[in-house]
Amino acid sequence: MDCIADTGFIVSRWSKTPVRKQWAIRLWERAALPMLTSGANLQEAGWLLENHEIVLRMVKDGDLRPVLDFEREARALHYLAETYAPRMDIADAAIVRLSELFPAHQVLTVDKADFQIYRRNRTHVIRCVFPPD
Repeated sequence: MDCIADTGFIVSRWSKTPVRKQWAIRLWERAALPMLTSGANLQEAGWLLENHEIVLRMVKDGDLRPVLDFEREARALHYLAETYAPRMDIADAAIVRLSELFPAHQVLTVDKADFQIYRRNRTHVIRCVFPPD
């Protein structure tokens, strides 16, 4: 399974909540590695985990691959952030843009409220995998 890893999914891998952690580990084992993500999501995950070393290790070990070029994608990211303002932050815009660039990939995210609203290429539902309720 080809995947795009959102911040919440990355953080869930190290969650203290058993259901959330089991969900993330189960998907991690099924996903084709590396999972795609962005530098913004890695930064946000490191901050939320209060441990950037774990996040950097996942990149070094080949679990995660930051692929979004913010300079090249600035116009598209700005459009997304403006379209979904004030709801969308930079990390969410990065994941939506990755879903546009890699439409066959599924987005792994805990952010059901936002990702049920966001659309790739303006009208297409983003294929997401959410944790169990």
